[in-house]
Amino acid sequence: MASVTCVDISEFQQNIDFNKMKNDGIKAVIIRAGYGREVSQKDSMFESHYKNAKNANLKIGVYWYSYADSVNDAEKEARACLECIKNKSIDMPIYYDLEDSSQMKLGKSKLTEIAERFCETIKENGYRTGVYANLNWFNNYLDYDKLKSKYSIWLAQYNSVNELSCDIWQNSSTGKVSGYGGNIDTNVIYNDDVFCKSERKVEKPTLTYRVFADGKWYNEVKGLSNVAGRKKQAISAVAVKVSKGDIKYRVHLLNGDWLDWVDGYDINDSNNGYAGIKGKVIDAVQVEFNGAGDFKATYHVRKQGEKKFMPYQHNTEKDSSQDSYAGVIGYKIDGLQITLT
Repeated sequence: MASVTCVDISEFQQNIDFNKMKNDGIKAVIIRAGYGREVSQKDSMFESHYKNAKNANLKIGVYWYSYADSVNDAEKEARACLECIKNKSIDMPIYYDLEDSSQMKLGKSKLTEIAERFCETIKENGYRTGVYANLNWFNNYLDYDKLKSKYSIWLAQYNSVNELSCDIWQNSSTGKVSGYGGNIDTNVIYNDDVFCKSERKVEKPTLTYRVFADGKWYNEVKGLSNVAGRKKQAISAVAVKVSKGDIKYRVHLLNGDWLDWVDGYDINDSNNGYAGIKGKVIDAVQVEFNGAGDFKATYHVRKQGEKKFMPYQHNTEKDSSQDSYAGVIGYKIDGLQITLT
């Protein structure tokens, strides 16, 4: 699993040493700006948290807790949020926090409209935006697919893995990091595009992939939502596809050579549907993406039996920090992650 590099905080977390947090590997903090429809509901620690986090050179995001029961209320909440963050330099999307039990009676359609009104109001004012909710809400009270197609997704699920594709995964409410003595919300950032200052003109295509190991094809994975593969089970084949643009990929056989490039996606087609030979393990992967904007295939692998993934590779670039492929010739791999950046 990717490492925790982000925390989220509010007035309930005080006496934070942000420099110690940064030295502990935290690079971003999402701060509650406030809640409800009025500017007077600004988080009492927002100004202090913002100033101190900036002084520590941490990336800054904000969220706004919702009590809205209508689209008009959602717009009021957005405008209150905008007023509270006025003249602030925000590095990440502004997230709309939907989780209040009083809203559940409104139903999925109305709650999705509420989320859209808030987000569109924020976007109209030049900010990027997203929706925060837990797995239950995204499954039962919000139109996840509709929201994901337009906004950043921040998923709360306190579990060993996240079960929905997301840009940020809040994986614990009882995390421990240097610089704060109590429990704190910790987050895994899967998509570094959350740090982009502006929206890309071309929407990011969806990248889907799966691997063959231990005599079977494992479930599909989208982007960095999960790991393709299982620890200690050597991978024999890989299948990759994108919703838009062109992608090709190939694998290197352990004690063998590079196989031919493949650009199809069909686990029943051994010629051009996947890369690899069932029963023969691989030790390296190459992926090249072109078209649909300036995105690159960004991917890394885990050597069999090891805990950490190797450094990311970008397309087939080769320089002092890029090898043009992911893996080490002569060593089996048991995990793969691919995204577009």
